Amino acid sequence: MAGLVFNTDKLYDLIYKMAHDANIYLPKCVYENIKKCNFDKNIKNEIIKNAYLAEKKKRPLCQDCGQVVVFLEVGQNIKLEGEFIDDIINKAVSASYKDNFFRKSVVLDAFRERENTKTNTPVIIHHKIIKEDRINILLSLKGGGAENTSQIKMFNPTASEDEIKEFVKKAAESAIKYSCPPISVGVGIGGVLETACTLAKKALFEGERYDLNMDGVFDAHILTTSTHIANMPVCVNINCHSSRFKRASIIFEGENCTVAYENDKADLEDVKINTDYRTLNTDNLEEFKTLKIGDKILLSGTIYTARDAAHKKLVELINNNKKLPFDLKNSFIFYAGPAPKKEDEIIGPVGPTTSKRMDKYSEILYKKGVFGTIGKGGREVNRGLYFTATGGVACLLQDCVLSSELVAFEYLGTEAIYKLNVKNLPLTVKHKE
Repeated sequence: MAGLVFNTDKLYDLIYKMAHDANIYLPKCVYENIKKCNFDKNIKNEIIKNAYLAEKKKRPLCQDCGQVVVFLEVGQNIKLEGEFIDDIINKAVSASYKDNFFRKSVVLDAFRERENTKTNTPVIIHHKIIKEDRINILLSLKGGGAENTSQIKMFNPTASEDEIKEFVKKAAESAIKYSCPPISVGVGIGGVLETACTLAKKALFEGERYDLNMDGVFDAHILTTSTHIANMPVCVNINCHSSRFKRASIIFEGENCTVAYENDKADLEDVKINTDYRTLNTDNLEEFKTLKIGDKILLSGTIYTARDAAHKKLVELINNNKKLPFDLKNSFIFYAGPAPKKEDEIIGPVGPTTSKRMDKYSEILYKKGVFGTIGKGGREVNRGLYFTATGGVACLLQDCVLSSELVAFEYLGTEAIYKLNVKNLPLTVKHKE
């Protein structure tokens, strides 16, 4: 076995490609499951159209290019030489995100400063030593909205399967409300607390199929393992409809090795989406007063992007009686943080983020004159006129933007405020006061 030597530098190009492909190409298995899922037909068509545009443009399926998670399995007989393998993975991901104008969403200190690393690293890497003479890599992208809807519960060891399934279904129902449905569900059971979480994340891509029989869930899998006699940890991990991942293996045969790359891009079609909606313009606010909950519109005019960090800054300025970067009166705020734009683009792929995170700021902003807000999913506190846009169709919504101008907080990167001129942005009235 002395001949099983692998130089880690050879991983660089492979990881770079995996990060690139996972962002752009919808996996065939995901595409087929979405088509069969019992869910709103027009939203499914928007998802398929978006995947078609992403592949055509070679741009990310979603503006949230996620935090990169790698499951790395290395055969115990393989000797690794060269640079530290984790450093190679991080360098390759950083370069792939920079070169391909993918959004960088990782902050270094989760608790205090939360400063963006501007590289989308460090990568979350799960290491495992295996018996086989091979290196297996599963690379996935986890968006913030889907990850935030994940749940864990420590059940009593005598909990029934029905009790556990009820917990899983309730977690999925909550995720459908707040994330980007239709969703996939990973269930991990066993070990200790962190074991169940890791199993659930891996179960999104493998394991035994788990039938939840729910509208809005296009796929579910379960992985289980051993545990303590007093324990029954159960974790539910959620993925959005663009369940983004790539697999590859480096297989050793004698002293030689070959790369097996799972190339399972969907054979996409350019579907037609429904645009037979009422057209409204932000210049004519009177027309908005006739809207009803559930109405679908095509919005044109001026809107402003602002998400978590920008909302915090705006409220700080208001509370300190400081001048605001734009006039809030009669404004429309789009909860969005676009991917970086290429030279030939007006804006990078852009779409809504989870609206409920902005709830704690909404009262003061509506009181200061905000006319309407646009985001994703339900809200825990409903105030004012609120529209939803389909989540995770960033390339589709990118084409609705006619111009983009930086307004404030450039140092926040993707969370800076931009003034957008949009045409026919498809929205649904979710709440109205």
